[in-house]
Amino acid sequence: TVIMRLQDPTSGELLFEGKDIFKCKNRKENLQYCKEMQIVFQDPYSSLNPKKTIRSILSEGYLIHHTVSKKDLNDVLALLSEKTGISKDMWDQYPHELDGGKRQVVGIARALSMNPKFIVCDEPVSALDVSIQAQVINLFRRLQKQFNLTYVFISHDLGIIKYISDRIMIMYLGRVMEFYTSEGIYADPKHPYTQALLSA
Repeated sequence: TVIMRLQDPTSGELLFEGKDIFKCKNRKENLQYCKEMQIVFQDPYSSLNPKKTIRSILSEGYLIHHTVSKKDLNDVLALLSEKTGISKDMWDQYPHELDGGKRQVVGIARALSMNPKFIVCDEPVSALDVSIQAQVINLFRRLQKQFNLTYVFISHDLGIIKYISDRIMIMYLGRVMEFYTSEGIYADPKHPYTQALLSA
């Protein structure tokens, strides 16, 4: 939440392309930052506005940032839907009419709509059935390669982390314990918390 400026930090700095984003004070700077860094939330049930249709949810970023005219909006939404596997039949549905996997795909599409450089993925599959998790993880991987995205992928499931990550940071009580490549974490885990995660 601090990375996305949903909460203000008490100290420290966060450099994005050499600039400390915690020092962004004016609206223009913050809006640009919001375009380039997006988030996919853990819970697809509470992260989508239940009063808005899927069309409205996916359109919101374009309209706020004025990146697409209303005349071209449907064409842009069609392209976004094609990239993420959203059926046009879903556009006029509400979140409660979709299953958890489809809701999370809408959350991913919403994040992708701004053509970000960086996406925070906050335990994005932990609330999903195991049968759906693989589909969503594969979508993340495909989009990562297709759009050269950088993810911060937060999870307690090291199997998923190994599958999707290049580098892995183990944190415990808010502090960094270990730092690995995706292969190294299995070869020589040193901290007891890392060992506990692996054994689980």
